[in-house]
Amino acid sequence: MFRSTSWRIFVISGIFFAMTIIPFSLFLANRFSHFAYSQVGTFNQDRIDEMAERVEYILAKLKWYSLTMYEDRTVQNWMYASADNLLQNASTMRVLTKYLSNEPYNETAYLFSFRKHEVIDSKVGLLSFEEFADQPMLQRIERTPGAFLRYFDHQIGNDTYLALQLPSAPVQKNRDGYLVVLFDKKELQKHLISGDERADTLLSIVDDRGRLILGEGDGRLEETIDNIQTGQKRGSFEMNSAGGKAFVNYARMGSPEWTIISVTEMKQFREKAGAFKTVIIVCSLLLLVALLLVAYWNSRRFVGPFRRLADQLQRKLGVKGENDYGVIEQGVVMLRDHYPLIKTEYLRQWLLQGRLSDGARAAIARESCLLDYEWLRLAVIKIDSYYEISERYDFSSRKLLKYAIGNIAEELLGTAERTIEVVDFGTDHLVVLVGTASSLPDPELTQELKELSRQVSRYVKLDVTIAVSDGRRVHDDLRKVYDDMNELTLFKFVSGDDKIYVEQDFERYADLQAPIDSAVHESLIQTIRSGKEEKVLAMLDEVFTRLQTMKYTECQFQLKLLLFAIVKSFSKVMSIQSVEGIERHLRQFATLTEVREWLKEETGRMIRQLSDKKGFNRKEKLIGEIIEYVRYHTHDPMLSVDDIADHIALSAKYVRQLFHEHYGMPLSNFILNERLGKVKELLEQTSMQITEIAEQSGFQTKSHFFTAFKKATGMTPSQYRDSKAGERMERTRQIAGNSAN
Repeated sequence: MFRSTSWRIFVISGIFFAMTIIPFSLFLANRFSHFAYSQVGTFNQDRIDEMAERVEYILAKLKWYSLTMYEDRTVQNWMYASADNLLQNASTMRVLTKYLSNEPYNETAYLFSFRKHEVIDSKVGLLSFEEFADQPMLQRIERTPGAFLRYFDHQIGNDTYLALQLPSAPVQKNRDGYLVVLFDKKELQKHLISGDERADTLLSIVDDRGRLILGEGDGRLEETIDNIQTGQKRGSFEMNSAGGKAFVNYARMGSPEWTIISVTEMKQFREKAGAFKTVIIVCSLLLLVALLLVAYWNSRRFVGPFRRLADQLQRKLGVKGENDYGVIEQGVVMLRDHYPLIKTEYLRQWLLQGRLSDGARAAIARESCLLDYEWLRLAVIKIDSYYEISERYDFSSRKLLKYAIGNIAEELLGTAERTIEVVDFGTDHLVVLVGTASSLPDPELTQELKELSRQVSRYVKLDVTIAVSDGRRVHDDLRKVYDDMNELTLFKFVSGDDKIYVEQDFERYADLQAPIDSAVHESLIQTIRSGKEEKVLAMLDEVFTRLQTMKYTECQFQLKLLLFAIVKSFSKVMSIQSVEGIERHLRQFATLTEVREWLKEETGRMIRQLSDKKGFNRKEKLIGEIIEYVRYHTHDPMLSVDDIADHIALSAKYVRQLFHEHYGMPLSNFILNERLGKVKELLEQTSMQITEIAEQSGFQTKSHFFTAFKKATGMTPSQYRDSKAGERMERTRQIAGNSAN
């Protein structure tokens, strides 16, 4: 099996690598070719633009220098003199020579005087017009006095020069003297448009009529000039020439109106790019071969340990299976049976059921050191103003806030002498289980809980109320302790004391928990939940009428009882949470009438908020919160619709109606289905006793458990477990058969 598996892994890996690397290498080579091609064009264009700026600058400098030469006083005096003067002739020749020697581009210069019909050639000296060798230039000046600072091409024998005639003005008119400067084209070409001596690149400058000014010209240049778009200052294009494809870049200059053209043959570039593409492909193939070798070695090395693992499972645990895969699967099933639930799930089950089952005890002992201690303390951390927080944050955000509180609690309370576990019930509070070695009062723990409250307020921006119990033994009923501590956190609303509440405080306020007229309070609370505002106001008038007949101390006591009952039922929507407490809140009112008006306004606001909860846009959130609460409390055998209604501050009747409208089934049936789903999960994934599964799933009696399960599945729990085990074995045999094939 393993030999074929290793080859199968090798073949699959090889196909995957080949299908990945080969197309990628071809794509990479092609993209490189395109990128290099575009970069060549960009580089050439940038070079041509830079060259155009340099040519414009040098030509402008030469114009300025020629004008300086022309406007020299000695030159002007000679041109406009009416008679020969030997000293003046010598002085003019010396000035002309000095100017020419200062600029390397100057080849020669002619100075014409039409008054004397003489010319000074910088290389020959003073000549008459008849003796002057460059008659074409003299004829050009006589025929065309000059254009406005325009360079022109001039030929003397086999040599051509770039010439500039001065003076030059926009309006042509005859003058008595002219200066003509001839520039060395070879020197200009060397410094202005010389490339990197590449044989595949042609650089040229042409004028606005397409005539060659500087550079070399051939058939490619003529074809390029025909393809250059008029009106474009710069550009590039491809051209098919006799030698193959060529890349053309051009840039127009402003003054003079010339164009610099670069023609680059692509044959050599394509050969180099093709060679590099070949290198990429060859390297990619070598990489593919190396990966195939690694894949082969890895498949042999990776599959080998599975055989050894299967041998160990058979030898040490006696696990049976059709093949090695089946043996390992059975081993995984056995391993999964020992870890069916996470630690917090077991802790939540412990608190809701009150006592530990054998399976839960073993799981908690394996995952936590909590049971190593003889004594436990239970602390409840209740988030104040939870309704406002639930309006501000969604369920996931609230879980993150509680997770942050739990982290702070673990950081502050966890020490070497004690261990703690934090349990989230998905509501407005967290439970912290603290394992201690003694049942004696622990002032240090109380101080750390105070610090916990301060740090939560500082970093999480939430106010919390904390109540902590006395020491309890591990086997004591923690459900009652949990309920008492949860109830104790509500006493902050009566006393207004910001402190850590202990069990002695529970005894102190025991009288307040027994209302004098509980029926009136309960009727008022139910009326608020039903949303009948007028009836609520009438009932408040009746209550306050009775309070007016009492003495002051009795009236204050009855007000505290009334407000305590309302706060206890509507803690998530009661605005009194934002003040110090009931007693301190009552002190701000001078008369009973003011208290009545405030309470009427407060109950009206509460009814409107509860009505908003029933709006269409809130139903989805409420349904989600109901489902989450049920799943968090599946272990609780006392879970009821009333508990869920109290959690979301709605009446039980409305909760039943809302859930039935959304799911088409009663909420009690949903709770039963969740418990049955938990039973099925434990039956399939664990080897726990059936009675223990019933307890962990929240069934109060065995008879109810067996009846409900048989009705839902048509089988007893034992039959269901056996049938699922048979299905797993059948799947294992099928997988083993497919692997062998």
